[in-house]
Amino acid sequence: MARLAPALLQDLFALRDQVAAAPHGSSSPLVQSFAERTGKSAATIYAWLRRHAGYDAGRKKRADAGKTALPEAALKFIASAKREAVRGNLKATLPTAVAMNMAQANGIAITVSESRVNSLMRVRRMDVKSQMAARSTGEMRSLHPNHLHQIDPSLCLLYYTPKGQAMIREEEWNKNKTIGLDRVKFKVWRYVRYDHASGSIDLRYFEAAGENQRSLFEFLLWTWGRQEGRLSYGVPQMLLWDKGSANTSAAIRNLLDALGVAHETHAVGHAWAKGGVEVSNNIVETHFESRLRFEPVESVAELNASAERWARDYNANRIPHVDCRLTRASGEAFIRDDLWNTILQHPGALVALPPEKVCQWFLAGQEQTRKVKNRHITFAHPEIGKTARYDLSPWAEFIGNGQTLRVTPLLLQQGALRIEIERLGAEPLKVQVAPVSEFDAYGRPLAAPVAGEEYKRGPLTQPEIAANALAAAAWGEGVSAEGAEEKRAQQARPFGHMNDGKGLVAHSYLGQTELPPRLLPEAAEVETAAVAAMRRDAPAVQIMLTVPEAVRSIKERLSDAAPADLYRQISAAFPNGHVPLAWADQWGALPPATGTHDGEPGLRRVK
Repeated sequence: MARLAPALLQDLFALRDQVAAAPHGSSSPLVQSFAERTGKSAATIYAWLRRHAGYDAGRKKRADAGKTALPEAALKFIASAKREAVRGNLKATLPTAVAMNMAQANGIAITVSESRVNSLMRVRRMDVKSQMAARSTGEMRSLHPNHLHQIDPSLCLLYYTPKGQAMIREEEWNKNKTIGLDRVKFKVWRYVRYDHASGSIDLRYFEAAGENQRSLFEFLLWTWGRQEGRLSYGVPQMLLWDKGSANTSAAIRNLLDALGVAHETHAVGHAWAKGGVEVSNNIVETHFESRLRFEPVESVAELNASAERWARDYNANRIPHVDCRLTRASGEAFIRDDLWNTILQHPGALVALPPEKVCQWFLAGQEQTRKVKNRHITFAHPEIGKTARYDLSPWAEFIGNGQTLRVTPLLLQQGALRIEIERLGAEPLKVQVAPVSEFDAYGRPLAAPVAGEEYKRGPLTQPEIAANALAAAAWGEGVSAEGAEEKRAQQARPFGHMNDGKGLVAHSYLGQTELPPRLLPEAAEVETAAVAAMRRDAPAVQIMLTVPEAVRSIKERLSDAAPADLYRQISAAFPNGHVPLAWADQWGALPPATGTHDGEPGLRRVK
């Protein structure tokens, strides 16, 4: 609040007393006269009286103060329509008058003016400006250095040509139009890491056509690995980053999962969620990159070497005339390296990054799967360098032989795997399994039972549980899968326990339903040359059987009534072994055959 001159304050106090003593309705001329003498408006003089002289007009608050004739639903419609029409660059594109017009066209009554609507939205904090600032953010704290890291890649206005370093000038660059950089094939990307507890800053530059997972992978190896001249290093417990295309790659996520790093991305448009690294980007631009204009470097390698030296001095507060310290809510200024060095007070907080060749394994980008066999899987873990066996017996009820499981090798966990088991109607079960490590002298697990001394059956798997349930359904309560096998071997009748022990009715009920009557046309006879010839020659054709075939046909027809010497009789009747089918069909109904029938006219063997 601006201070008034002492003389003016004295005049203002005198005016207050005059206004208070003036009859009702005569105070306004006094205020207007004072305003003209001071060159201010009457409204300003009234405001001065209230603020500096304690003036109170004594007006009673209106009974309808805060009320309006505009329906609440109409006000909310107009305010929400204006909010939804805000662009990503926070530009409001829907005027209040247009929103009012749309409301009226949709049957929403508008009973006040545009200015009144704007006033109501401001008072109720429904206007666009208030809504854009509506989200209140809380401050997080970290327990120790390397508790939380924030990482952010940014495109620099810096690039390299055969002639050396170049920069896109401000007039060539527009945040909404990247045409200025389209002509540059390889651009320079800046990756910045911010330690949330200490405020320690690390950075690295990469020359690439665009943001990619390879650059991000190399930056993670650099910033989490131990580097000469830099104090901070190590794998964090948590990582906060944005939803960039490289950040959402499966390979990087697999690496973070393997390292045990919990990673989260902030919501789109909520870059403030990782404000520490955003501030760090600004520090890098103003305190380091601003120097390159006056002392250019000739390559990204030289740029990174210079950036390392700057980060070393900045984190240590060793740049003359520049206060590089970090001021926190307590009001105390801290040196970043001093804060990071308190990691000595937190055992287990400093975790070294595995060798690059181990981390490199995760850049393959392929999902790793294994099939279950006898409640086990095998996997060649990249960290232990050999194939290991993993026992899944504790989760047998969720798995079965041949089932495919997704696996992720975990680093710094003595060869452990994170295994994802799909479950019907539920979220996948994620378990961490250590490799089997105890074996006898012959390479077999010590947990296995000894032959001839003990019998130890493993827990039932999901298919085995289902097999027992199916056996009980088919053979009766209490029958296991093994019992069902015994009953099948005995040719027992399944489902014999149903229908009061009468068994399952499977086909005897067929043929009893009434079929609908249907009209059919009269069938025509086949009239082909082959059929006509068969009809013509049919009387002269006789089908012939061999003696064994005739014996078998007669025995099937007569059963026990067939004589024991039937074969001898037929062989005697037909010495050359050709027995007419018609003769065999009538045997036993005609007098026994005597003599030979081979020479009978009209008989021709048909094969």
